[in-house]
Amino acid sequence: MDLMHKLAKLSDDERRRHISNFIDDTFGGLDANPDLVAMMRSAMPDLPDDPTPEQVEAWVELAELSQDPDFRASVRRMAEYQAAERAQGDTTGLHHDLTDAVRDRVGQALAAGVAPASPQAAPVITALMARYAHVFGRPDDANLQRWLLTRLETANDPRVERYWQLLAVINGWPVPESLAPVFDWFIQALRAHMER
Repeated sequence: MDLMHKLAKLSDDERRRHISNFIDDTFGGLDANPDLVAMMRSAMPDLPDDPTPEQVEAWVELAELSQDPDFRASVRRMAEYQAAERAQGDTTGLHHDLTDAVRDRVGQALAAGVAPASPQAAPVITALMARYAHVFGRPDDANLQRWLLTRLETANDPRVERYWQLLAVINGWPVPESLAPVFDWFIQALRAHMER
């Protein structure tokens, strides 16, 4: 029996255990963002009794992704970064409002064809930096830009977004829109405007 067939035949409990093991291995022993860990633990694959071929394929891809050593190492780095930030006093939780602000501002810039390194990108960066400074209680300066760039680069693994998209397909939830182009633009713009 091939791996795909084996994965498709797992019981609900086995699927949950599979994902729980992934979360334990990547977040275990670290004081990472508790809101994120709770969200991951509550979002388990729940394949219906009569799944569509798309749901079965999504489960198999999710199972393989969660076993990928490179993906696990990437998620572990994110968890270690969060733990280090918490050790420095960051007690903020998930930042849906910030994500919405980035999506809206950068989305408008992308729609208007603004290049990340162009002068027209500067007001977008300025506005978003002010938001981050306010949320995290930090001065809006070059240190904040460097800190934010590290934060964004650490979290910017497209496979994390894929993980959530696959879970949505399996569970019959609305599939979240991809924010990869938005955060890629934001990272490039931050880099370009820091070098000035």
